[in-house]
Amino acid sequence: MSHLINLIFALMTLFLISRAQAFEPLNTDDAGTVKKGGNQIEMYFYSINKVNQPTGPGQDLSSPGEEFLGPGSTKSFPFTYTRGITENVEIAIGTQYNATPRASDYSPYSNYVLNAKWRFWGEEGDSWNFAIKPILQFPVSKQQQVVGFGQAAFNYGATFISSYYLNESLEAHINVGYMRSPYNVNYLNGGSAGPLRLNLYSASIAPVWNVMDGFRLALDFGVQTNPPATEQQSTMYGMVAAIISLSESVDFGISMMRSAQNTGLVLVGNGANSTRLDAGITWRFD
Repeated sequence: MSHLINLIFALMTLFLISRAQAFEPLNTDDAGTVKKGGNQIEMYFYSINKVNQPTGPGQDLSSPGEEFLGPGSTKSFPFTYTRGITENVEIAIGTQYNATPRASDYSPYSNYVLNAKWRFWGEEGDSWNFAIKPILQFPVSKQQQVVGFGQAAFNYGATFISSYYLNESLEAHINVGYMRSPYNVNYLNGGSAGPLRLNLYSASIAPVWNVMDGFRLALDFGVQTNPPATEQQSTMYGMVAAIISLSESVDFGISMMRSAQNTGLVLVGNGANSTRLDAGITWRFD
């Protein structure tokens, strides 16, 4: 039954089908882009706590939106720099510092990402905006793959993004994505010798309410392919987030997300699940 719910959700998002600033702390991106010649830095902290995992087949799952396939918990500091190339094209580079788990035989830095976003339909002020974002993820070290911080091979993919602005108070952002996720088969993945799925699909929707000037609330719901090939096919997640504008150029964001096998576990959390807390700032400057 849960697989049917996941399939229906994914098909719904394909027909609904997001804003630029990568929309931290949400997983779902938006179709907007950083202005030409503009710069943006996103500095965040996240903590992932895996509950009741693994306890048997079908219990192991990833945390959508972050690269960590290892057992137990992790604390990391992702960083992204974005530059506006034209009025509708931006380029971003990113990495993250992994505070835990740590060891002397691998670097704490991982998840080197290069992506570009092209808003091919709509302008600021239009009801609908559409964009496409190709993504290239560079390999981590073999030992980092063993621990679970990414994979020791090139990953690539793309996300189709759309944003709908109903009025000044309500907007909705929807993503449909694909990631080709090869890995070095000669080494463990997150401490497991089990194979990973190579083709990863995702779909998500995030309604955002402008509650008052400088304060926004958001929900973010999604489904994605679960990487371990021996485990359940998909992972669901639900998130609640707040974005507070500290000034015209700085936003503070905080979110809490739970991911699990199905929507029931996401809502009540009484089975195997993964909880993630994000907090940080987005700084825009010329």
